[in-house]
Amino acid sequence: MLILAFNYGTDIFAMPHIFTSLLISFAIFTLGGCAALIPESEQKQANENATKLSSVAIARPFPEDAFFDLLVAEIALRNQDLETALDNYTYQAEKTGDLGVIITTAKLAQYLDRSDIAIIYAQRWVSAEPNAAEGYFILSSALAKTQNPLTALPYMVKVLDLGGDSNFAALAATVLTRPEIEQLEFIQELNNQLKLHPGDNTLKIAKALILQYQKEEDAALKLIREVLNEEPDNPHALLIETRTLSQLGRNDEALTRLRYAVDQNPRHKRLRHDLARHLVKIDLFQAKAQYEELVRQNPTERDLLLELMLINRELSNTDEVAAQLQSLNDTPELRSRANYILGRLDEEDQNWQNAIDHYLQATGSDEFHQSSQRIASISLAIEDVDKTLARLRALRLNHPEQTVFIYLLEAEILRKEMRYQQGYDLLTAALKADTNDEELRYARSLFSERLGNIDAVESDLQYIIDRDPKNATALNALGYSLANLSTRLDEAEALVKRALELEPNDPAIIDSYGWIMLLKGNIKEAITLLERAFKHTQDHEIAAHLGEALWLSGDKDRAKVVWEAGLKDTPNSPIIMETLRRLELFNE
Repeated sequence: MLILAFNYGTDIFAMPHIFTSLLISFAIFTLGGCAALIPESEQKQANENATKLSSVAIARPFPEDAFFDLLVAEIALRNQDLETALDNYTYQAEKTGDLGVIITTAKLAQYLDRSDIAIIYAQRWVSAEPNAAEGYFILSSALAKTQNPLTALPYMVKVLDLGGDSNFAALAATVLTRPEIEQLEFIQELNNQLKLHPGDNTLKIAKALILQYQKEEDAALKLIREVLNEEPDNPHALLIETRTLSQLGRNDEALTRLRYAVDQNPRHKRLRHDLARHLVKIDLFQAKAQYEELVRQNPTERDLLLELMLINRELSNTDEVAAQLQSLNDTPELRSRANYILGRLDEEDQNWQNAIDHYLQATGSDEFHQSSQRIASISLAIEDVDKTLARLRALRLNHPEQTVFIYLLEAEILRKEMRYQQGYDLLTAALKADTNDEELRYARSLFSERLGNIDAVESDLQYIIDRDPKNATALNALGYSLANLSTRLDEAEALVKRALELEPNDPAIIDSYGWIMLLKGNIKEAITLLERAFKHTQDHEIAAHLGEALWLSGDKDRAKVVWEAGLKDTPNSPIIMETLRRLELFNE
């Protein structure tokens, strides 16, 4: 069985209502789930640090060139040219070894999220000042982002022991993406620290966060409510509580607590964002009000504006949608994403031309492929093949960086339309510009196979195999084509066997091997292999081969069942129809 390049899109008439799921999934993607809970506090700490950077006392006089560099750094700092400031402070920290410069460098590196630099200078800071709680905090936070969070934990414990403001939840947030064994070790160490510091709420919040992530909701709620009994307005504890309630399906209770949390912490972005997301499900007008406040409080966060635009679109606030889309011009990646989502929504409403117009504007790297596929699907449904190909040709000319992808999309349409010579000619033209592209060569081999040109098939696929002897897809395709277009069955078997050794569970390769066994007259072995492939997927091509093997073995009833299963998803399967014609079974 040949493995095709890709499918150019889903059926436009089979799309579910998608607004709420798109908005919520977008919100989760852009602002994060539980693991994103803590960095806001780190940012607050960093902001406070940034205001103090220029006030660090210099311990001793400097040479003139050092003084000049530090003056440049100071001016850059005041002008918010922070990268320049960091470069100068780092250089002078190395050159002078001055503790004040080292401290400033560590703080500035933390503020800019340059953990590699922060680690170096925070280590030097605490070496010189063993009781510097803030230095240990910066060191721990930076280590958690770049290494195993367990290496960061002792330094945060040091912050706690020194009476500083600790943040174990920041470390817990980073451990959530680590292997389970590291999570268990981290929890064990948290438990040890809780025995030593039973009343410390930052330790409890960290443990509750991990319990919530591990879906131990009851234990998470019990622990986080111990914190809330002492600190009823703690935003981190409220965030964990409300998200845990949501996980438990207690949405009304979660909403009530979120309203309280936002009232007590009106400028906490994640709490208000969680409230807005809950309201999307029940009251778009209230959700809009929350998003408008989020945008007002965070005017540079363009992703929030995009979410507000989607709500306005759902509320048919056309003018607001247009204005907000226009304001996203300064953020190309968000503008692209916005147009893609609007295209999806227009498809749902069967506003086909509007959908195409939006997809044409969704040219960002993350959306381009999907947008192109959607344009092809819509155009095929409402126009015709030639119009669709013309649209794609224009898209290819306008986006030369996506040339190969669009060529493959055009070729897939031609293959489905059985325009084999046209597809071959298209890909031959494409390969004139890039003779080494293996995707284009593989796609052309599919057309050569349909045209019965075994020499062309072998030329393209052997080209790929020579450069990548372990390319299971090319090995399988060449073996399958040799089996179908020549009498070289032993060569075909050897090629597919190599592919099967590389990908032993690939149903397409198993099908090819079974088909070769059938052509060689090994019906029993063929049935075993083809049954195995058919269990993976009831693809119409596998069904054609298995049905034929069963028919030849005398199991005609089972053969008919298999063919019917293959025709279920591909009613006009050309390979099943050809099999039935060859076996003279149309009257059966």
